Amino acid sequence: MAHHNGSSDDDSLRKTERWGFSESTRRAASVIGLVVLVVVMLILGWQLLSLLLVLFLGVLLAIFLRGLTIRVSRFTPLGETSSLFVVTATLIILMGGTGWLMAGPVADQIELVGEKIPQAFAELQQWLEATPLGARLLDELAQIDPAQLLRGGILGPLGGAVFGVAGAVSHLLFVVAVGVYLAFDPDAYKRGTVRLVPLHYRERAEEILDVCAHQLAWWLVGRLLAMLAVAVMITVGLWILGVPLPLFLGLIAGLFSFVPILGPLVSWVPAALIAFLVGPQYVIWTALLYLGAQGVESYFITPMVQHRVVSLPHAMTLIAEVFAAILFGLIGITVATPLAVLLMALINMIYVEDVLGDTTPFTELAEKYH
Repeated sequence: MAHHNGSSDDDSLRKTERWGFSESTRRAASVIGLVVLVVVMLILGWQLLSLLLVLFLGVLLAIFLRGLTIRVSRFTPLGETSSLFVVTATLIILMGGTGWLMAGPVADQIELVGEKIPQAFAELQQWLEATPLGARLLDELAQIDPAQLLRGGILGPLGGAVFGVAGAVSHLLFVVAVGVYLAFDPDAYKRGTVRLVPLHYRERAEEILDVCAHQLAWWLVGRLLAMLAVAVMITVGLWILGVPLPLFLGLIAGLFSFVPILGPLVSWVPAALIAFLVGPQYVIWTALLYLGAQGVESYFITPMVQHRVVSLPHAMTLIAEVFAAILFGLIGITVATPLAVLLMALINMIYVEDVLGDTTPFTELAEKYH
C-alpha cells in the first residue's frame, strides 16, 4: 500500500514537472474557466433574449393553432395534419378577405380625411393664436427651416423607421413559421424538452409543461374574445359619434388590446387625431369611449372568460409591461402579460409545491393530466 502511494505521488510530481503547474493551480484554472464560460453564456443569452421573446410569440401562435386543429379534427373526419392545413388556410383567407373588403371603404375615408386636414390645421392655428402660449409656439415653429431639419437628422429617424418595419416583418414571418412547425408536431418538441431534465423528475416536468400550456391557452382565449369585444364596442361607438373610419379604428383598437392597459392607450391616439378633424370636443368623447371599452373588457369580459386561469392583478400586469418595455421595447410589451402568466405557473408548481410542499390552484389541474 505504501509503495502504491509513493507511485501516485511520483506520477503527480512528473505531471507537475511536465506542465509546470501544481494541482491546486490547475483546479483554480478550471474554476475560473467555468466561471468565464457561465458569464459568456449569460451575456449571449441576454443578447439573444429579444429573439427568445419572438420565439415565445411563436409558441403562443402554436398553442392557438393547435387548439383550433384539435377541435376541427374532433368534429370532422379529417386527421390532425389535414385539420392544421384547413385551419391555417382558413385564417389566411379570412385575413385576406377582411383586408380586401376594407380596402375600398378605408381608401374613401382616408381621402375624405385628407380633404379635412387643411381645415383642421387652420382651426388649430386659430385656436393657438388666441392664447399667449399658443402664439409663442407658432412663432417658434415659423422660424424653423425645413431644409435644416433634413440636414439635422430627420432622414436618420426615417431610415430607422424603415429598418424597424423591415425587422417587424421578418419577426412576423419567423413567428408564423415557428407557430406552424410547433403546431404540426408538438409532442416531439415536448419529449425533447422533457429529456433535458433528470430521469426522476421527467414525469413532473411533463405535468408542468401541460399546465403551462393550459394556462397560456386559456389566456389566449380570454385575449381573443376581449379583442373581438373591444373591436365591436369601439366600432359601434365611433359610428354613433360620427367619427370617420369607425371600422378601421375599431379593428386597430381590437388588435392593440392584445396588450392590456398600454395597448388601448396607443390605439386611442389615431382615433383622437381623426376625431379632432370632426371637432375638438370629439377627442374627449373618443377618450371616454375608449375608457369605457377598456373598463368593460378588463372587469367583465376577461375575468368571465379566464376564470380557469389564476388572474393577474392589474398592478402586476402594469409592472410587467413597464419593465418589459424598458428592457426589450415593443416586443417586450407584447409578451409581458403571457410571460407573467407563465412565470406565475412555474413559480407556483416548482417553488411553492415542490420546494415548499404547499398546495396551489395548479395542484388539482396537474392531477387532471396525470
